[in-house]
Amino acid sequence: MPPRLVANDALWRCLCPGIFRNVSVSTAGRPAAASALRRRLNRPKFHPLRVHDYSTATSSYSDALFSQPNAPTFRSSQLLRAHQSPRDKPPLAQLPTHILYEHLRNAGAKGHFDEVFSICRVLVKDRGEPPNKDMYTAILHSFVSASNGTAGKVRKVLEDMGFWADAGSGLHGGHTKIELDARGCECVLEVLAVHPDYLLRTEILEYMKSRWFALSDRGHNFLIAGLLRERHFEQALEMLDDMARRKTRIENWLFDKALWTLLEFGEVEEAFYVLGLRDGVWNTQVEPGYLKPGTGACHAVLALAARFGDVHLATDVFRVLTERGTVFTTHHYELLITTYLNAKDLSAALSVLLIMGDANLKVNIGTCQPLYWYLRREKAAEISRSMAAFNMLQNFEAFGCKVPTAAINACMQASIVLDRFEEAIEIYKALHTVSKSGPDTQTFNVLFQGCHKNNRKELAMFFANEMIQLDLKPDRLTYDRLILVCLQADDLEDALLYYEEMRSLRAKLGSAEMMRPRRGTWEELIVRCAKVGDERAVAMLKEYKHWQEEPRLAVERAVKERFQVAPSETGRADEAVFEETRPKYAAKI
Repeated sequence: MPPRLVANDALWRCLCPGIFRNVSVSTAGRPAAASALRRRLNRPKFHPLRVHDYSTATSSYSDALFSQPNAPTFRSSQLLRAHQSPRDKPPLAQLPTHILYEHLRNAGAKGHFDEVFSICRVLVKDRGEPPNKDMYTAILHSFVSASNGTAGKVRKVLEDMGFWADAGSGLHGGHTKIELDARGCECVLEVLAVHPDYLLRTEILEYMKSRWFALSDRGHNFLIAGLLRERHFEQALEMLDDMARRKTRIENWLFDKALWTLLEFGEVEEAFYVLGLRDGVWNTQVEPGYLKPGTGACHAVLALAARFGDVHLATDVFRVLTERGTVFTTHHYELLITTYLNAKDLSAALSVLLIMGDANLKVNIGTCQPLYWYLRREKAAEISRSMAAFNMLQNFEAFGCKVPTAAINACMQASIVLDRFEEAIEIYKALHTVSKSGPDTQTFNVLFQGCHKNNRKELAMFFANEMIQLDLKPDRLTYDRLILVCLQADDLEDALLYYEEMRSLRAKLGSAEMMRPRRGTWEELIVRCAKVGDERAVAMLKEYKHWQEEPRLAVERAVKERFQVAPSETGRADEAVFEETRPKYAAKI
């Protein structure tokens, strides 16, 4: 592979705009492509009969086009052969004058210089049209072609127009000076975005300023593109940021060009900055109604909006889904809650929970998990987020709203995690005044967590009696945390009582997978029994090994060393140990 050219800066491109056009490429292994390339390279670059080439005897474009009385003119028969298309389109000479001007403008925008020049010849020689700014603008615009246009050609046409001449001065052959209008200036900026020339661009901008020509959004895009080609990254990014701040339309091609150019030169941070300025497809295509995304795409966009707290985007996704007749589920509302919380709008997030209740959707601990994580991430303040959220729920209840208990449980749990157990108890005391359904099993599970964390066994027993009075059934987590509370208070007998109650309930309900302690609680209970010489540790070890795929060897070793039980005997331990001790304990919950 040939080495990359060293000359790659703006000065080289301005002084030598054609230096990068004749770069050789390797065609080894591709004979067909190589032969085609040789045919193109061997073809003469400038035809001697083309009046617009620099190799002609004329000194200017105006001389070639407008000042040669003996020059051959294109007649209808010649144009018919030159421009006849496969679909038998009419030749240019047969088209009306206003249609020719439309073709002239379109050909210039496409960079077709030959076609532009031919149309100009027809207008001048056949129709008697005087040279005007529309013709010159089309010629200037045609230099946008990456292969045929150059900044030098632009300068030559501007010189023919008298761009640098004093007002009223005569030009080539006595032609009148042709003023460059705002569109012509914008076409020049577009060409200079492809063939950069910093000095010429500065002169064009000064000219526009002197004529009070306002630079359009399209012109701003071309100006930034030219700066990027000249590697003036700082100035280009400053203008791009200003356009984004003023809500000026930034074309997608400019974003792509900026990203590729910055990444090519290793400016990764600047490239990420440009990516952040870019409007999403949703804002440019979906909101105006040009695009109707699928339901899966809407869910993905909603998840993205929830992650970054974009409330406007999330609510617009709900608008699109509503128009489609989508039945909203808990998943949709959870993402909306997360969106409001990431946007630090606690009141709106709580109102979504109330809307879910009105829509007969179940609000449980999973639904309120985003609320819990938001409340526990608070900073130092006069009033905690948990208490602020509870006060908001009280206000909602005062207006007749149905407040779910799960939301209050999230407030209590966040207070406990932040070492504000007394605050959680105060919320529990006022819970029945806010939630008409009252406390549930999860409420007491949260309170038992606080009792374990703060070593409050007596209070835990009080809450256990509260559950009995409210006829609430304990679950696996209830028993597990009661066992931990008892073990922390060195009350092994009560801990074993709750363990035996779990076994009884498991046998009664047949829910062997659920009604058993968590692994850490189970292991601590076995080791405690082994330390005090309680033989029930052997039976618990057997059951523990039955349900754990990878039993911890330290637990088995603690039981074996205490009771001198062989490994084979621990698996045959008799459950009669628990049967003998059952009459000694009375169920507490």
